[in-house]
Amino acid sequence: MIEWNEWSEKVIEREHGKIYFYRELYEGNHSQIFSRAKDLIEKGEIVDIIGEKQIKTINVRSPYIVANICKLIPEIPATLVSRSIGKIKSSIKSTDEQNEAANESSDEIIDGPRGDAADNRIENLQDEIIQQIAKNSNLRFEHWSNIVQHQVDGGIVAVPWKDERGIRIDFKKRDVYFPHEDGLGADLAYDRKIAGHDYLHVYRERWDKTDLETEHMLFRVKEGNRTEPVEDAEAIELLGLEQLKTIFMGRSRPFIQYWANEKTMSFPLGTSALKGQESKQEEINWTLTRAGITFERNGKPRLTVPQKTFEEAQDKAYERYKNENLIDHRDFEITTYDEQGKALALVQIDTTKIGDMTWVKELVQAMLIETKTSQKAVDFYMDGGAPAQSGVAKFYDLFVSIIKAENIQAEYIYLLQQLFESCLWLANQDDPAIIIEEPEITLNGMMPVNRKELVEENNKEYTDGTASLETTVRRNNPHASEEWIQEELARIEEGAQGDDTVSLLAGRQTLGNLQDNRDKELVTEDDEEVDENV
Repeated sequence: MIEWNEWSEKVIEREHGKIYFYRELYEGNHSQIFSRAKDLIEKGEIVDIIGEKQIKTINVRSPYIVANICKLIPEIPATLVSRSIGKIKSSIKSTDEQNEAANESSDEIIDGPRGDAADNRIENLQDEIIQQIAKNSNLRFEHWSNIVQHQVDGGIVAVPWKDERGIRIDFKKRDVYFPHEDGLGADLAYDRKIAGHDYLHVYRERWDKTDLETEHMLFRVKEGNRTEPVEDAEAIELLGLEQLKTIFMGRSRPFIQYWANEKTMSFPLGTSALKGQESKQEEINWTLTRAGITFERNGKPRLTVPQKTFEEAQDKAYERYKNENLIDHRDFEITTYDEQGKALALVQIDTTKIGDMTWVKELVQAMLIETKTSQKAVDFYMDGGAPAQSGVAKFYDLFVSIIKAENIQAEYIYLLQQLFESCLWLANQDDPAIIIEEPEITLNGMMPVNRKELVEENNKEYTDGTASLETTVRRNNPHASEEWIQEELARIEEGAQGDDTVSLLAGRQTLGNLQDNRDKELVTEDDEEVDENV
């Protein structure tokens, strides 16, 4: 297990590598991490408009230009995946017996008025518990940021939590995660500021075949980043906990869930999606900044005059200001031709030739290829917008990005299901009526589709018998509330009942009930035997 004798950024970097560098790369603080940029800023050649310390420029006022391609690389898959995550609902339909068996613990978990009011009754225990966990976790607003952080850092960590705020899922950056070497435990380490003092709070989990043990430890951070353990009684008081150790009988898996990006045997904690892109990003910035400096120095129009005309202007400047360098521009508004027919000439360089934009585009393309990002996803911003396309055409344009996003989506859904299962496990400890399960997560399309195409596609699946009515309604109305969906299903089913009440009393219409269910054969007057009771 880990011995927490010191705590600093070096401890984190030994475990997680250059995560702080990649965060600066994503945020666009490139003038603080690239050597050529820092050198030019110190010499006063360019201005760092981002940095706090401004150095007065000596030559020109050209800014350090940042074209942050490293921002697009994590955000494109995050946008595709986050918009595809729909509602989370139970895979089990709660029975009336299960709802009635729910005790006060479940009632306290679920928000609602207390007492015997209609809004206080539990109608579907499993769904209401799962929805409450999602609300406590503010989950709808976390998907995008979770995936971006996962791509930038190379992994994120999440853990179910239960306190006075209810049962929820906490997502953390990977730099708090420290797995044990034997693979049977993990620590989460947090910086804490309590009563003006610096502390290290460590949450530890150890598991075996039968039980899971959790423990909270508190260390006081002293000079030189050395740590000193805090006594248990004091730690309980400072952390506001009832106890530091808890044993969960029958739990053989951890609550802590770590999600690595592109995990390999060499990098079991995953690698950043920006790994290896820093040199190309720096070259892009350098090329654009160099072009900006060239334009600043040479892009402005300049006048060229014959030598004799220039000497006359210097003489006039000396007469006026006693300084021949203070030439008044008004002296050039009216001038004469010299003996060769030369006069004032306006000279300006061709600004389209400044810089090497072809080289920049090649670097951008190389970055997109290495990070499995579709070039078309970036072209939407570069080529004046995207033309009107069908969903199929968009799919093939974004094919590479979609393949990458689908893999991320599958892993993220599995992570969420494991976390919800752990939350239900915690809830089950207080109320056995709650069933431990992995909930269903509804998926929406990654690419935006117009309303007409969406409805036609979903309705076709329903008519073909490959999707249920409820699934079709949910897909057609991805943002509708659960109550609205149930009401809509009831309205559709009610409208589909075209039978009259008389026939329904006798069952579905058949040839027999169309004849009023007569037991005897109906005969006419021409027949020899006539039923007198008819």
